[in-house]
Amino acid sequence: MSVEPVRLGFIGFGEAAARFAKDLNASGLTGIVAYSRTGANAPADDPVHATAAAASVELLKTPRAVCERASLIVSLTPGSAALPALRKIRRHLNAGHIYVDASTSSVKDMERAAEMLDGSARFVDAAVMDAVPIDGIRVLTVASGSHAEDFRSLLAPYGMNIKVVGAKPGAASAMKLLRSVCMKGLAALLLESLEGAHRYGITDVLVEDMARFIDGRPFEQVVKRFICGTAIHAGRRVHETSEAITLLRALGASTRMTRSTRAMLQEIAEMGLRERFDAQEPPAITPVLDAIVELKRAKLNAIEK
Repeated sequence: MSVEPVRLGFIGFGEAAARFAKDLNASGLTGIVAYSRTGANAPADDPVHATAAAASVELLKTPRAVCERASLIVSLTPGSAALPALRKIRRHLNAGHIYVDASTSSVKDMERAAEMLDGSARFVDAAVMDAVPIDGIRVLTVASGSHAEDFRSLLAPYGMNIKVVGAKPGAASAMKLLRSVCMKGLAALLLESLEGAHRYGITDVLVEDMARFIDGRPFEQVVKRFICGTAIHAGRRVHETSEAITLLRALGASTRMTRSTRAMLQEIAEMGLRERFDAQEPPAITPVLDAIVELKRAKLNAIEK
């Protein structure tokens, strides 16, 4: 039984789409097409044409042409352009198309996109989790929606690293955005901590000590220690962060992130999680998160009454 070859098209042909296309072509996927507004209007000597040629991609003049040539369409536009791009292309889509939105968009936008295509084409919400120029098709791409497995099954044989994370459109985008809460917040915390260390003259030894702690165990254990330990020791840690704020202020360094940390620790301490868990760290993070959600919900209900 012969398998129909994948007919892939990109909407948006920036750095990520070009690298994906180049790697997929090297893995045997041919006939890739793409449309971008810049590429459609670019003169023959524009670098976009050289980039497309290097990736064995044919640049087309319109989104409609992409729909006519491709059955799997991956949109890699800026997040703000995701819905406008879909509005322009949806009249050219049909039940034979899989439309994958891999822009960095809001969860609400992805839910709206699924509604816009309901009954006309198969929709997949996708999120690229790391740097495509560095890792290419090996980068983790998470996908959600009832047709996410279709997307995975078409491109995984060519080496694309796709993980289905949920049946509901928006789950993939939520995963990326919620991870960003940690990753971008961690960057801000490091900047604040290391600014203070730099002012004090102990940057290298502090970096070495933090690396020793993080590198000394699997990160899942670090997560468990942070969450479960905070549930029990939040009260004591309020005092420690207060002292840290005093030091940062004396050094003339930023205190914004540490003040937010102290406020959250104070909130956790006032929830009484230490008493709830009999001063013993829970064996997993789920009981802690369940308790926090339950107590916050109860507090909100009490306020609304």
